[in-house]
Amino acid sequence: MTSHSRDYHARSIDFGSLKKPEPLQFKMTDFRRDLQIRSKREQHARKERLRALSEAKHLSKNAVTIDTSRGRSNIEVLRLCIKDLAFREYPFGRRDNITCDIHWHACNFDENPEVYNGAVNKFPGMGDICSKMSLFRSLDTMRELFPNEYDFYPHTWYLPAQYHEFAADVRKMHEKRVKPKPTFIVKPDTGSQGDGIYLIRDINEYNPNNSKSHVVQEYMSNVYLINNYKFDLRVYVVLKSLEPLQIYICKEGLARFSTVQYETPTKGNIHETFMHLTNYSLNKRSATFNRSEREDDGSKRTLTSVLRRIGINGHDTDKVWKNIEKCVCKTVIAILPELKVEYQATIPPNKPGPRCFQILGFDILLLDNLKPILLEVNSSPSLSIDGEVETSPGVFEYMTCALDEMVKRPLVRDSLLLMSPLNKLKSGFMSKRRKRKRKKGGHSNGSGGPEPLQHQRTHILIIKADESDEEKREVDVTQQMSELNNELDFTRFDKDEDEFLDSHTEDENLNDDEKFMKILEKLSKENCLKQLYPAVYDEAFEHLRILERVANLFISFLGVRGSLRIGPTGFRTFARKCRLSRRGITNAAVDIMYIDMQRRWDHMNPDRTSGLCFQGFLDSCLEIARRKFPGPSKIEMLETLVDFCENSLNHQDDDGKIPNLPKLHFRRLGLAYRPSGFQVYRKSTDCMTEETVQDLYSAESRSTHNSSDEIESFLRQRRKNAYQPTLMRYVSRVSLVQSPE
Repeated sequence: MTSHSRDYHARSIDFGSLKKPEPLQFKMTDFRRDLQIRSKREQHARKERLRALSEAKHLSKNAVTIDTSRGRSNIEVLRLCIKDLAFREYPFGRRDNITCDIHWHACNFDENPEVYNGAVNKFPGMGDICSKMSLFRSLDTMRELFPNEYDFYPHTWYLPAQYHEFAADVRKMHEKRVKPKPTFIVKPDTGSQGDGIYLIRDINEYNPNNSKSHVVQEYMSNVYLINNYKFDLRVYVVLKSLEPLQIYICKEGLARFSTVQYETPTKGNIHETFMHLTNYSLNKRSATFNRSEREDDGSKRTLTSVLRRIGINGHDTDKVWKNIEKCVCKTVIAILPELKVEYQATIPPNKPGPRCFQILGFDILLLDNLKPILLEVNSSPSLSIDGEVETSPGVFEYMTCALDEMVKRPLVRDSLLLMSPLNKLKSGFMSKRRKRKRKKGGHSNGSGGPEPLQHQRTHILIIKADESDEEKREVDVTQQMSELNNELDFTRFDKDEDEFLDSHTEDENLNDDEKFMKILEKLSKENCLKQLYPAVYDEAFEHLRILERVANLFISFLGVRGSLRIGPTGFRTFARKCRLSRRGITNAAVDIMYIDMQRRWDHMNPDRTSGLCFQGFLDSCLEIARRKFPGPSKIEMLETLVDFCENSLNHQDDDGKIPNLPKLHFRRLGLAYRPSGFQVYRKSTDCMTEETVQDLYSAESRSTHNSSDEIESFLRQRRKNAYQPTLMRYVSRVSLVQSPE
């Protein structure tokens, strides 16, 4: 036997000893089972769509309409809510060129680009903004400005861009001999359901995985445990609108438990996935997964049951929940600037488009001191209420989970009510009331007979009413209803309907609108959604919204409609119109800054589109603020810059009047109209250095040494008469031109 044949024989024996056919066969069997279950689910969904379409024909024409053709995994809970609310479902979409009131998309906004009206349950670009890398970059930016406010998430590194910085930080931690030894968790940027997550203790254990982007965070080992099991909380949040900002939080949520008792990470247990990770999609495959249907037992429980358990242990659960609410509001405020940029690119102003809302899933971890830590934000949290259950050995079926239905059904139902047109909700209420009257034979008119027919002709009365009065009445009612935090729950009418309506409509002197308002006020307390912003935290967090003003500046200078990046011309226009080149920054410095920021943020541009992204523009504003308005902190310098830019764009004097002087007339008359180059505003001058004020004063008085009183008097006089000389020259020149002599 030759050496070549011996080597080949040895290799064949080695490969035979690996015994890989068994796991491969197991995977094929598991894949076939998934295909069979998926096929059954698709057939069942087709039958349910046809049934829903036949049932919808019998509903009122004034009912709220919902397009569920792209609902996918959300369809089961959607159908239950639609049935509860007596809404009209279009399971295959609407074919009569009329948009529905609500369009439900399972994944993203772009699933149906032909929606020009109604409401869509997704915001444009929310999936990218809530990705792990984009989310924590936004939070890091806010932490630089407000370090004491944004301390509710772990220290984060972004690989491979920050690989050397991460290696240096790990080396410093090891040199300090911190105990317990620091552990880090690696998450893929676009991963979901726990896929690709693993723990490391040394930089050499990091796997680049074909140079994919990863987020590396400090692993929180000092967590709060229940029965020695680690858990996290899934908190549901509804973002109703951006302008004005309205944030709601669901009073109920889920708690996901690990299936192996927790131990501090060591070299021996660092690979125990079922111990360190709490993802339901991972732990449901564990042999020790507890599928209890009780809300306070099992590997999945309700959030309120966990809070009750924490309260039994002697902790203040109200304080814990308030800290979670604050964490939610601050996170939404952090992603709001980029969300506004994405929104204007998809639905520019003065363009027809739908209203947007979205249900977000916040994953919150509680430390041993009960401080909430944000793990991630899911832009499309699972709203499915069915799960895979092993009914017999080796036989799996999808069955409804009572726990999921108890949490997600009210969430979806009240979210639909939140975005439903008020006039159609009122029509549904009036329709219910008329049916009840006909069922009871009508009200007595004093003679024992039924009520005259003219009092039931509601639609005819509305048509004959004066148009202006009717519009005014509808506006007043809408304003009163919008002040409520929650909307009507029609499921409340299912039980004791007659007694409920009679108890709230005893006063016959009230009109239908006032009766409807009374029922709304009564039922608002039973809604599962609570408004956080602006109802609770408006004043407390208003100062955190400074980056939205920067986003407005960015949007106003984009140039190209629907663009997400600002070009070099737009950046120069920004510096020129905001008068940034008047002092300290030249036009060449502006161009160099643009090129530098574009190179710095080139890694955030996978499509290689030209221009500077919003994060690069924000870094440019921070650099300009540092150079032009030096101050004790970044936030003060940035606020001064934004004030200066807004004042320059508005051309407002101290009295708040905007001079409406036509620039074209100045050109015709040969005048060079320019606002005073030394015009400064009170808030801007307060942050100027002494040297800058001296230079500003010396440019006017040609003096090099001046007292502080003279400088202050000079600034006061300049603010008072900023436009007066220019206006006088303009008036005198116009009078000479128009004079007949």
